[in-house]
Amino acid sequence: MKRKWLILFIFTLVLMGIGYIAWSDYTHTNDLIYFNGNILTMNEAMPQAEAVYVKNGKIIEVGGTAQILKLKNAQTVLIDLKGKTLMPGLIDAHGHLDIATIFYGMVDVSGFKHRNAASLWQSVANAVKNTPKGKWIFCHGFDPILTKGLENPTIQKLDSLSPHHPLIIISQTLHFYYANTRAFAEVGITTKTPDPSKGSYYERDKAGKFTGLVVEQAAFEPFRIKLSEMVLKSFAQNTQKLMTTNAKNGITTNITMGLNVNKKNVLRLYEHLSSETAQPINNLLAFIGFLPPRCPNPRHFIYLRRQDAKELLPSQVQNGDDFYKIVGIKLFYDGSPYIGSMFLRKPYIQSKLTKEGIHLSPNHVGEALINPDEFRKEIETQQAKGWRIAVHCQGDRAISDAMEILEKIHQKTPISPFRHRLEHCLLLPKEWIERMSVLNITPSFHINHILYYGDALQIEILGEERTQKILPIKSVSAQRIPFSLHADQPMFPAEPFSLMSTAVNRKSQSGLLINPQEGISVEQALRAVTIDAAWQLHMEKKLGSIEKGKYADFVILAQNPLKVAKTSIANVQVLETIVAGNTIWKK
Repeated sequence: MKRKWLILFIFTLVLMGIGYIAWSDYTHTNDLIYFNGNILTMNEAMPQAEAVYVKNGKIIEVGGTAQILKLKNAQTVLIDLKGKTLMPGLIDAHGHLDIATIFYGMVDVSGFKHRNAASLWQSVANAVKNTPKGKWIFCHGFDPILTKGLENPTIQKLDSLSPHHPLIIISQTLHFYYANTRAFAEVGITTKTPDPSKGSYYERDKAGKFTGLVVEQAAFEPFRIKLSEMVLKSFAQNTQKLMTTNAKNGITTNITMGLNVNKKNVLRLYEHLSSETAQPINNLLAFIGFLPPRCPNPRHFIYLRRQDAKELLPSQVQNGDDFYKIVGIKLFYDGSPYIGSMFLRKPYIQSKLTKEGIHLSPNHVGEALINPDEFRKEIETQQAKGWRIAVHCQGDRAISDAMEILEKIHQKTPISPFRHRLEHCLLLPKEWIERMSVLNITPSFHINHILYYGDALQIEILGEERTQKILPIKSVSAQRIPFSLHADQPMFPAEPFSLMSTAVNRKSQSGLLINPQEGISVEQALRAVTIDAAWQLHMEKKLGSIEKGKYADFVILAQNPLKVAKTSIANVQVLETIVAGNTIWKK
């Protein structure tokens, strides 16, 4: 018996060794020349080229076809683009890969799938009917704005729909949730449970009973823990599916902006799927089925939430590699405009949505989700260790508060080398833009607020005057501040060409023009999802453009985005996605 186990142990070690050798180098050995197409380099010195030579995952030379073809040898593979367009791989600057993965197994109640309330509630009823009694049911994408005629549910409605199942409905914005009575009971929340804060709470009626509404992430935390426990079994498989989906959209780099599934095993999974060098222990775990097989994937960089930093933050900033790394900390200064947790200088307007839908008082302006002193101390503490900071701030008051605190920190210790980020920046006040440049603060714009919610923002939430000032991207560009565009996946689909289209055209789905004077050029939009997004990562010398010495991260397109009509940018087709010379998706 002992001999049998010894043989098995040796056999396992051999397999681990084979796996380690096979995947110790993500780039493998490749010798490629791309030619005969439109090559957009995103390099200001040489915007376009005729050919690119790639070896071992890196760009060896860029230039004319005749010049590059002289470099070929017997092992070189010539790739004729046949007039197609090749450009740098696209960077998903702010998403939530973990949440999007979780949503794979949920009931989809989003406005993208259900255009009317009846369809939505029927999908919930079907899920209840087909789920064994007592089992949890999670739904995602609830959106009274996109789904016409949808009213916010009462707890009585949720209880009648699902009397024998704990039921959770997650909003499209990820900032508010609904729970039935069984769900509250299952996680031990009673009417005597204190709210985490004024900005994150369990809504109660005049009698002190739950209405079913749960606002912001701190209040949702007990439900999030339960959800994480349920989905971890299929998490690895669904993560790979999602990475492939993102690659299909031309994404070569994912940035998870605030990890919500705060498990070390999840970080191990991400490292295994994306890192350049395979760890032997991870190969063993893959061999016995605890991790999926390793294959080329998009790069993956992670900002941790501040509450998870103590447990999950590496001891050194220099962790990981150019393919996978934890890069910083994310802080929430405010929340979402669609639940009233965005922090404003002036109140939300009074409309049917704000009065009856999200129950805002006439003078409601939202509030900070973090104490300003606590916010300052957290930044100073993490910055002293070398970590970068990303701050979620949508409202003009939130942005102003955050910037004032960052300026005070800068007076004591320079923050400009860190390239700290502001996330979403819906109502970025123009008076702060020049000062952002001085501090080297870089914004990432949640641009498809315009596409999906532009009408609601103007008519029901902010009013025309403020809505016609949102997302001042051109003003930021005029100050030569690098910026990025993001979809906040899974809030919106991670489709970079949709983001670029909105940044250029500034139109809602109905055709309403939103702050059109802040529209940018197609080239500026391309830079925002390539070289400028790489700059935000401190990786502009390795990613984001087609230049000698950088990684061969490319996307091959059916059309040249610089030559199609501006109104057709969202329809540009991705044909192939390449990371470090390896094709990770091909049509």
